[in-house]
This record gives sequence, C-alpha cells and structure tokens, in this order.
Amino acid sequence: MSARSPKEKAPSFEQATARLEEIVARMDDPETGLEEMIALVEEGEALVRSSRKLLADAELRIQKLENPDSPAPARRSKPEPPEPATDDGFSLL
Repeated sequence: MSARSPKEKAPSFEQATARLEEIVARMDDPETGLEEMIALVEEGEALVRSSRKLLADAELRIQKLENPDSPAPARRSKPEPPEPATDDGFSLL
C-alpha cells in the first residue's frame, strides 16, 4: 500500500486491519531491511491513528442512537491511554 495523498479517502476499518496484518507479517520476515521496516512502522502508526478515529466516531454514533434525546457528548481529541495493570490483573487506578 502506498502513501496516500490528502485527497485520497482513508481506508475503512476493515481495510486498515487487513493492511496492519500484512505489515506485521512483513515485519516478522527476517529478510525485511531496516529502511523498509521503518516505512512499515510509519504506515502502521498512521493506520492505527485512522482506525482509532473510526472507532471513536462509531462509538459516538452508537451513543447517539442509544440516547437520541441527550446532547452529543464532547469529542476527545486523543483516546485515553489504557490504565496500567498489575500482575494480578487489577488496575492501579
């Protein structure tokens, strides 16, 4: 998959997931060189950001469907980081 120009449509969640699987497989290949590895990491990061935005948008749509009379929740600019977990599986917070 090549780099996208600003006018090109972002991939769907399913397309991004499929491409991420391809990237992981390519990164696991011992024949993958350093420059290609860096390019794959960059592409993967962009796909992850795009997928997170799609998931956040879907969550807002579902919330709106579940509560049509409530005001739309404010969008978060960044997803919240996962809470750190201890070895026993309980959150530290």
